[in-house]
Amino acid sequence: MGSPIVHFEIVGKDGERLEAFYKKLFDWKIERQTPGGFQYGHIKKGEAGPISGGIRHEPKGKADVVVYFAVEDVEAAVKSAQSLGATLHVPPREFGDLKFAVIRDPEGNSIGVIEKN
Repeated sequence: MGSPIVHFEIVGKDGERLEAFYKKLFDWKIERQTPGGFQYGHIKKGEAGPISGGIRHEPKGKADVVVYFAVEDVEAAVKSAQSLGATLHVPPREFGDLKFAVIRDPEGNSIGVIEKN
C-alpha cells in the first residue's frame, strides 16, 4: 500500500474563530494546545473520523487545508517532491515521536509528510 492519509489540518489567521466554527458546525471536541509555543486546536480522536486532525493558528499565514501522508523517511520524501517541482513550505521538524514537513506541490497546494520516529 502507498502512503495513507493519517492527519489533516485546517489553517487560518484566527484559530480560535475556526475552532468555534467547526465545534458548532460538526459538534467536534477541540482541545487547545500550545506545542512549541504556537496555538493549535487538537480535534479529539474519533471526532473527525478515523484519522487525526487539528486547527492550526497562523496569524501571519493564509487559509489552507493540509493533508498529511505517512512516509518512511521525511527528508527523502521532501527531496523527491522537490525533484518533481514542489517547494518546501515547512522544513522537517520533530514533534514528540513524529517528524513532519510541509511542501507545496507544483500548483501551490500544501501537502504534509509525516513519519513516526
